[in-house]
Amino acid sequence: MTQTALTREQVPELKKGRELDSHVALIVMGVKEVTIVGKYHFIDSLDTPLPNYSTDISAAWDVLNKMIYFGMEVNVGFYEKWDCALDYRGTNWCEQAETAPEAICKAALLAVLDI
Repeated sequence: MTQTALTREQVPELKKGRELDSHVALIVMGVKEVTIVGKYHFIDSLDTPLPNYSTDISAAWDVLNKMIYFGMEVNVGFYEKWDCALDYRGTNWCEQAETAPEAICKAALLAVLDI
């Protein structure tokens, strides 16, 4: 799977899982290619599995670290739904989801698509 054109409007509609993970790997984390072999997804080679960014909080933390590296302020919290807000020089991106990893991934995608 090579990087496909993803629009801001499509991001909120993405479901947590391998498709969202693939977009995060390609667009946010800078992976060159995601290879799909059967039900398995790999990054860069067949030796490195695609992290579960949208379902595993430890993998989502890597996404947050990337946002911090870009110079963004990060705020993750919960009130009825999980919320991730990213701020970069006065520009804000915010997404809500049922889980923190999903909210983090979607907010990160929106931010990187805009900068």
